Amino acid sequence: MSTPARHLSASGGRPTPAAALTAVPSTAASIIELERILDVFRTVNRTAKDVVSDSRLQQLEWVASELALALPLGLSETAGDSLEDLLAPDAVHAYLLLGRGGFLRTMPTVSTDPTSVDSSERIRIYCLEAFARQARIPFEAPDMPPMTLRPTVPPQFADLITDHLEDEAGQWPEVDRPDVIVRGLAMWGVMRDVLPRRGELESMLVDDLTLTMDMRTRKVQNRTLKIVRQPQGGLRGREPEPEIVELSEDTAERLIDWLDRRDKLITRLQGSVPEHLWLSTPPHPDSGVPIHSRGISKWYKKVADAVQVKQDAAADGEIAEEDLVPTRWETMRRTLLAQRQATEGTA
Repeated sequence: MSTPARHLSASGGRPTPAAALTAVPSTAASIIELERILDVFRTVNRTAKDVVSDSRLQQLEWVASELALALPLGLSETAGDSLEDLLAPDAVHAYLLLGRGGFLRTMPTVSTDPTSVDSSERIRIYCLEAFARQARIPFEAPDMPPMTLRPTVPPQFADLITDHLEDEAGQWPEVDRPDVIVRGLAMWGVMRDVLPRRGELESMLVDDLTLTMDMRTRKVQNRTLKIVRQPQGGLRGREPEPEIVELSEDTAERLIDWLDRRDKLITRLQGSVPEHLWLSTPPHPDSGVPIHSRGISKWYKKVADAVQVKQDAAADGEIAEEDLVPTRWETMRRTLLAQRQATEGTA
């Protein structure tokens, strides 16, 4: 059996393998620098997950892999020369366009929701900032896409909770109404007007509240609440800025009722007087001390469960899954925020 002929090398020896004749492109200097920065984040993740969590490291590695894919597509003439050039405005702009257009995907996707695209871009920008900050190179951050949420549950559940709290309050003469009900009405009013996270609600102070009574009309004239919203997502690490939110008349009146009850609660305390707006109420053994985020969560879940019982009774056993009342404060907050964004977008 004959063997296939083989080409000889110029010297007449054994042929040089074809693979050795293929030019292997070297890794760009900018990608090598990027990998070194990524190794720093990996090290921090192993020793301090509160600084670089597993999910955050996964996002950083994802963006780094996208940059490596995007570089050969032509981000800029110098993007491969150094990490600083890779993170320059023209290269970043080209990278974000490729990402938004779906050209850097490594697997098929069926998601066409613009909310998902905006969320991915916010993560990309945050990671680019993190790379630049760690490498101590200048970075001109692009504008973040607007934060747009989708309702997670039907918005009418907020009305059901309001109705439930008002029904509870109506079962008592005003002077005998339990403090927890008075506080609940005020707290829920702030939720609907201000949309705070639990931690932001927990940290509110009495001094953050401005309520001025018009003596002629006996109505609250100035009614605002200052809130310090903690940056989330791609904005984490930035300095939080106070925001002044105008309150509705109903919420202002409920807050006045709560402040009256709050004054009576702190008179029982010994030592320093708490400055927090929201305090624990009887029968809690530590009534009069500031309520914690966990306490807010437990109170809200108890209210949501009570509303669900009413829903089940009205549905006579035929309640659908989408009719389940959310028992997490954040789920309801996001729903109300999405509803507000949709309303403002069509105004």
